[in-house]
Amino acid sequence: MPIHGHRLFYALRPVPLARNLIGVQRDRLGLADALVENDRLHMTLGITEDFGHRPYAEARELIAIGEQVAAAPVPVLLDRISAGGDSIALRPGRSIAALAELGRQLQRGLAAAALLRRGWDFHPHVTLLYRKGRPFTQRIAPIGWDATDFVLIHSILGAHRHIELGRWPLIDRQGSFGF
Repeated sequence: MPIHGHRLFYALRPVPLARNLIGVQRDRLGLADALVENDRLHMTLGITEDFGHRPYAEARELIAIGEQVAAAPVPVLLDRISAGGDSIALRPGRSIAALAELGRQLQRGLAAAALLRRGWDFHPHVTLLYRKGRPFTQRIAPIGWDATDFVLIHSILGAHRHIELGRWPLIDRQGSFGF
């Protein structure tokens, strides 16, 4: 039985309609080097280093961090395909303040627990596929959804498996005092 590495990350998962529309954009590219299947499409909000062991203690710490997040639902709007040298992703054309703040909250929690991946910074995107090639950017018809929760994922590297370890609602706490 092969030994796999492990990675933990927080993410937003697209709702089914958005996930299917994202998959259509991916499939239109006509590239099949290493596709991200529809059920694994996500936007990473914060990520750990990779582990050579099953990260039980680290997962417990990340669950505790996730429970402390206070944020309203986040509008997500992706309107650009962006290719770097190694991957192609969908990205927002403009900064989304609520999304940036959610990413900052999770990064601060990961950093305080000494679990944030070195050199990682939140740049909103949904990876479609991995490939070697020239960079490009093109506009697309916008794909959007209101993210009403975020998740903690355990990724088993090399096995293409994502296991959801936690899910937390994004709740608008304004007006929650009963006024």
